[in-house]
Amino acid sequence: MKPQINKKQYLPIIVLLRGLAAVAVCMYHFTRDYLSTNNVLWDIFKNGWMGVEVFFVISGFVIPYSLLGTSFGFQHYFKFLKKRLLRIQSAYLASILLVIVIGIAASKTRGFEGNEFEVSSSLIAQHIFYIVEFFQGSWLNPVYWSLEVEFHYYLLIGLLIPLWNLKKPWLIFSTVIGLLVLSLINQNFILFFKYIDIFVLGVITAFYKKEQLSLIPYVISIFIIGFIVYDSHGLLISIITILTTLLIAFKSFFGNVKALKFLGNISYSLYLIHVPIGLKIINLSKRLQLNEISKTGVVFVALGFSIFAAWLLYKYIEKPSHDWARKVTFN
Repeated sequence: MKPQINKKQYLPIIVLLRGLAAVAVCMYHFTRDYLSTNNVLWDIFKNGWMGVEVFFVISGFVIPYSLLGTSFGFQHYFKFLKKRLLRIQSAYLASILLVIVIGIAASKTRGFEGNEFEVSSSLIAQHIFYIVEFFQGSWLNPVYWSLEVEFHYYLLIGLLIPLWNLKKPWLIFSTVIGLLVLSLINQNFILFFKYIDIFVLGVITAFYKKEQLSLIPYVISIFIIGFIVYDSHGLLISIITILTTLLIAFKSFFGNVKALKFLGNISYSLYLIHVPIGLKIINLSKRLQLNEISKTGVVFVALGFSIFAAWLLYKYIEKPSHDWARKVTFN
């Protein structure tokens, strides 16, 4: 039986948050170790790395929001994974190819400093199957670690939603508590465990938005989990993740701002390739004797090129993969 998914579940605030999170991560990488600590851009984006935690909250929310209250069951699990992989894998693989090509080309250019770029078939396979962590390998792109965390979330959430769709309060409560307990386990075992509490903030928000949790229990749950996040990750991450959940829960629109929608749409592609594109521009500029104003300009040039490259990746690879994923139905 095919789960009946409400096509009106689109939330503009999700698009906004994705776009802002992607830009924050980009600017963090572009300004860190490049601009002076007195530069206003450096000060604004010195904590931009927390955009990754915003993505984790969003992922924790989006999948349960689309499948809770439907007939999605265990029999749909492998189609669910297929659908997710179709949606994310094409752009990811294309970005890996781009990183390899740019890495090899850069290492052979005149004036290159550092070790020659090398990559093995084993390392590529580890990337494809999201198991670099288990082989103590090095990611070809420093942002890829979060994709492994997300993939482990997919593996788990596809098994939990059928249980939650049974609508047994004791079962929902016990599994959510179980997730939070996992977040307290030695995080050197599986990196995903370290971030489960942040994903759970999104999950609880999905229960609230699907009217399976009333307002007061929801608010209480958010602040209890927020305290767990604070204990594990610190005050700043606790604040930003709680703020993200509250925006998703209570801010249903942000107006028809095309630029924000555009950034939200290309956010995944931008996240994937801003390092090989934008950071390469930053690194090349370090060969020049630039003042702080010129460096600030270079940062915006790097962001502009990254956005343009992300738009190409989105248009020709990511968006078609979304169309392929939509063809996978849970029959």
